[in-house]
Amino acid sequence: MSLKPHSLEDRKSAIAAAMRAVGVQRLLLASNGHHQIDRFNPVQHLTGFRAIGPALAVLNSEGRIYGFGLEHDAGHYPRSNIDGVTCLDDLQDIDFDPRNAGSVGFATLPRRLAGALRQRLGELPAFDQAFYAVSARKTDAEIDHVRRGTRIAELGMDRLLEIARPGRRECDVAIEVNLYMKELGANDSFLMLNSGPRADAVMPSSERPIETGDLLLCELSPCVEGQFTQICRTVSIGAPSQCVVEKYPLLVKAMLAGIAAAKPGATVGDVCARIDDDLSNEGYAQYSRPPFIRRRGHGFGGGSMAPGDVAVDNRTVLEPGMVFIVHPNQFLPETGYMMCGETILITDNGHEILPQNTSRLLVAGAAGARL
Repeated sequence: MSLKPHSLEDRKSAIAAAMRAVGVQRLLLASNGHHQIDRFNPVQHLTGFRAIGPALAVLNSEGRIYGFGLEHDAGHYPRSNIDGVTCLDDLQDIDFDPRNAGSVGFATLPRRLAGALRQRLGELPAFDQAFYAVSARKTDAEIDHVRRGTRIAELGMDRLLEIARPGRRECDVAIEVNLYMKELGANDSFLMLNSGPRADAVMPSSERPIETGDLLLCELSPCVEGQFTQICRTVSIGAPSQCVVEKYPLLVKAMLAGIAAAKPGATVGDVCARIDDDLSNEGYAQYSRPPFIRRRGHGFGGGSMAPGDVAVDNRTVLEPGMVFIVHPNQFLPETGYMMCGETILITDNGHEILPQNTSRLLVAGAAGARL
């Protein structure tokens, strides 16, 4: 793998150049303080700072960043990435010239805060699309965090295979896995885990006891230093049925076909089309479109969600440094819903699959072994 070094300074410079190209002198960046796997966070994207509530920052066309801290984050901004910080007791104190200015992230703010800013500054033109278009790739540090997070997810999966057994409640297994991943260095986690003899989708955990014969569906998505990652897996509780043994490899084959299409210059839609075509050729065309499927993967927050959803209508061109998951999670009429998915990094010459152990049908409980 080869990638040119890339840092927050490079990201700021690219955005500042885009601002100068259209005569925008300053941007007001707004974060709602929610840190989610599939949502943008412009303040974190430019500073690496994960505010605990709504936060504002200003980027000027020379590439300098100034922070406006609300009371819950006073004094916590990372000074190395921000040139100046002002703690605001009142939004009327905000020192921001709205002339030749734009905004990023306003659509995500709480209604009252957004209304107060508009009353104070007027309606600032949205610059979101250009902001993310020129800063889609992850920094070297973010890629390192994705690597660490992916390894934590795999170790979390190993723990799940040890503890998922008949009689244990889904929610207890989910809690134990989450706590284990935090012990390993995850500062946050988004985890979906449910089980049953046949599912229509992956769901949040419930108090339902796991039973022999279940398929356990799991998305493990730890966050390291503000950067999410994800793996998707299917686990048979006890020996799987012959039908599941036969059908699950179809999902893995389709996933690998999609990953093979992921390279610089291809579009996200190309990746999705390869997955859809592969499953359609196996006789599942009607189950490869809504309402059975919405997307075949996605980018990761914190900062930027680029390249967005893995969907046929996403014409985003892949470029080195982009990170996203390819997951052809699929309902099949014979088995119900099953999952597989790997996080990949687009490199200068192609892609890198980040998990060390890629998807296969897993077994826990009485059988306690991988197929």
